[in-house]
Amino acid sequence: MITRLWGAVEWMTEVLLILCIAAMTVMCSAQVAWRYLLNDPLVWSEEAARYLFVWVTYLSAWLAWKHRAHIAVDLVHYVGNPRLERLSARVVEAIVLAFCLYTFVTNFGLLRLTMRQSSATLGLPMVWVYAGYSVMAFMIAGDILVRWITGRRPPPDPVEEVQPS
Repeated sequence: MITRLWGAVEWMTEVLLILCIAAMTVMCSAQVAWRYLLNDPLVWSEEAARYLFVWVTYLSAWLAWKHRAHIAVDLVHYVGNPRLERLSARVVEAIVLAFCLYTFVTNFGLLRLTMRQSSATLGLPMVWVYAGYSVMAFMIAGDILVRWITGRRPPPDPVEEVQPS
């Protein structure tokens, strides 16, 4: 049950990431077209694309964590001891989980401060821009907890799967 529920949350987050990238691409393209073809720049598209880029960055950080694609020091991996590798992975996950939970909670102070602050051009409440961090921290923490509860392991490293020919 928890795996299916979390799978739906992950799917919705991936769809949101795709929509943010598509919208950002359309806005940047429209900005260029309006500026150079119509000689009339769109005043709102740069700000909107910037805020979408913030969300894309945070959601991509979660996606990289999900696939364990972040830059890492693989010293323990090269020792060749599977038990030590599992222990090391759990320690890293525990540190990342603690950091995500701490920053998720403390970010609420920033969100409270920005509830009434509006963006310069769009008038968008800035809380929506800064909420991207909380979504990322929630998704990474959720990934770790769901994997611990269900016993699922991260996907294998794609570099390891390639066999030398």
